[in-house]
Amino acid sequence: MENNSESEPSNDRGQGSDSPSAFSDAGGIAGHINKCETLEEGTSAFVHWLNSEDKKSLAGENPIVLLKFLNDIHTILYDTHLQKQLEVEVKNGVPFCTYCQEDDCAHVGFAIEVEQLFGHRPAGETEQKMEDLIEI
Repeated sequence: MENNSESEPSNDRGQGSDSPSAFSDAGGIAGHINKCETLEEGTSAFVHWLNSEDKKSLAGENPIVLLKFLNDIHTILYDTHLQKQLEVEVKNGVPFCTYCQEDDCAHVGFAIEVEQLFGHRPAGETEQKMEDLIEI
């Protein structure tokens, strides 16, 4: 009956759970929901995470949390809304979210910001944990 496009964000502000979105809130949590779907929302989630006092918190203060980063290879994130660890891979310079199977979701937006801020450092090809990066 309902024809939802996968690339169009929902305007229902979390009021319904009919959408087949990977980020839909089946529990109907009242109040603030850290729901991220677009590149722009991923960028906002990155800024929120970067400015947060507890960058390690997986409890929901931050919509997305950086766990590990390997420059130009992959970024491991934790989505507090989904309560899942996921990976954004970089292939031929293009980031791709292996969870959403998209190149323009919030996870990709977050990973792009991580790459811009922490990438291309002379540290070599070692995977860096979030604790190492935030001390830079």
